[in-house]
Amino acid sequence: MGLASVAALTAVLDSWDERLVDVRGECHYLEGALSKVAKEMGETETSVDKSFNSVDPGKGDHR
Repeated sequence: MGLASVAALTAVLDSWDERLVDVRGECHYLEGALSKVAKEMGETETSVDKSFNSVDPGKGDHR
């Protein structure tokens, strides 16, 4: 019974190791994807802000 327990625990450990490797890979992918989105959103926000700032404040400034 003892050796069967060790084998079962080893299988569980191996399974969790594989899952953690997958999670680390997914986190690495998401880090890059989310950083890219944040950069694009920041650039878009800057562009929109510039377009509003270029409008003559005396004409149609609704802020």
